[in-house]
Amino acid sequence: MPENNKQSVLITGANGFVGSRLCRRFLDAGFHVIAGIRENCDRSLINDLALEYRYGDITYPQSLPKMIAEVDFIIHNAGLTKAKKKEDFYKVNHFGAQNLVEAALADDKLKKLILVSTLAAGGPSKPGKPITEADEPNPITEYGRSKLAGEEAVLSFKDRLHVLVLRAPAVYGPGDKEMFEFFKTVNMRIRPLLGNINRRIQLVHVDDFTLGALKAVTSETKSGEVYYIAESRSYPYRELVDLLGKAVGKGGFPMRLPGGVVRGIAAVFETFVKAFGGAPMFTREKANEILEDWEVTIDKAKNDLGFVSQYGFAEGSKETVQWYRERGWL
Repeated sequence: MPENNKQSVLITGANGFVGSRLCRRFLDAGFHVIAGIRENCDRSLINDLALEYRYGDITYPQSLPKMIAEVDFIIHNAGLTKAKKKEDFYKVNHFGAQNLVEAALADDKLKKLILVSTLAAGGPSKPGKPITEADEPNPITEYGRSKLAGEEAVLSFKDRLHVLVLRAPAVYGPGDKEMFEFFKTVNMRIRPLLGNINRRIQLVHVDDFTLGALKAVTSETKSGEVYYIAESRSYPYRELVDLLGKAVGKGGFPMRLPGGVVRGIAAVFETFVKAFGGAPMFTREKANEILEDWEVTIDKAKNDLGFVSQYGFAEGSKETVQWYRERGWL
């Protein structure tokens, strides 16, 4: 139970990359942090933290009332980023979010529920035109569409609960496994120049995203708002590759792959992994996604929440490389 009248925050998916850093951020800010996790999950990223553990599964509504009881804030971070079939995305990202917000109606103490979402729900930007929260969403993957459906489910309760949505672009930083492959490729002295190398990409360091989440919890906000939480600037794709090369401290050989070749490789990889019953991370949809422009404005988060990113990719990538090397990943 909370000590010294600390405000409590329940973080679902607390054992994962982003979830574990959210736990650290809110502990440092003086909150009583409750890890909402499934039983028998891997706790290696949070074992050293002073957390309260509560067990539940967002796909089983009956497990949720006890998990969320008597908390001040909920950050719903749990989600599915890869799946064997598209129905799995919706089971977790759409209906799981709906189950949680429905259960939250019974918590009279709850002050605010925040859904962690993704830029994939908003969809890609057009060259030279960053997208804003006011733009009509246009997701191009099942993952993005399932996250948008989850947003809509949560926002439909905006008149009954105080709810917010935070959309993040690709999140990187110490502990990340998804962008690790990109880091590893560059560390192997390969510079993957995929598709249009001038397309613009926006990222967010995990500790900047958790700062945005803290600001969203502690700021005066209007229920039903959506915010992009990202680094304050975007980068041409080629510049990202160059900065990552500097971060690993090695020269490299450019490997140019046109968009059609990238999609072909993704199709082969997806087919192979699915043939063995796996859930592929690199799919045809994912290839289409990474070949697009992904650029946003964070003006709304800056004005409403006072959020300003602290990490540029140059320093953030160096910190991440150091973490990988200290643990023998690179």
